[in-house]
Amino acid sequence: MKKMSVLVALFAVCVFASANVAAHDYGNGSRMAAMHAKHQARLHDKLKLSAAQEAAWKTFTEKTKHDFARRRAAHEELATLPTPARMDRMLALMKEAEGRMAEHAAAVKEFYAQLEPQQQKIFDDHAKAWFARSHGMRHAHHGKPAAAAAPAK
Repeated sequence: MKKMSVLVALFAVCVFASANVAAHDYGNGSRMAAMHAKHQARLHDKLKLSAAQEAAWKTFTEKTKHDFARRRAAHEELATLPTPARMDRMLALMKEAEGRMAEHAAAVKEFYAQLEPQQQKIFDDHAKAWFARSHGMRHAHHGKPAAAAAPAK
C-alpha cells in the first residue's frame, strides 16, 4: 500500500509540474545567461585569483556553462506531450541532468584544488549562499516564502 501511495504521489507531482511548465516564462535564456555571468564575475572578484590560477578559472567557467536555451526547449517540449510520454521524457531529462551534474562536480573539484585555503572558504561561502537563494526561489515562485518552503525536521 505504501508503494502505491508513493507512486500516486510521484504521478501527481509530475502531472502538476508539467502542467505548470507553460506558466513559466523561461525566455530565450539570455537573461539567465547574463545573471550567470554576473554571478561568476562576483565570485571571480571575491577570490582574487593569482595569475597562475586564471587558467584554472577559465577552464572551470567553460566546463560549468549552462545551456539555458536547451532548458527552455525541453520545457516547451514537455508542455506538448501527453502525460505518459511527458513522464518518460522527464525521466530522460533527469538522467541527462545527472550526467551534467557529475561533470559539473568534477570541474568544481578540479578548480577547488587550485585554490588556497582562504579562497576555498570564500568559494564555499559563495556556493552556500547561492544554494540557499536558488533553493528558496524554487519554492517561492509557488507562493511560499523561502523560509517556509522546506518543512522543519
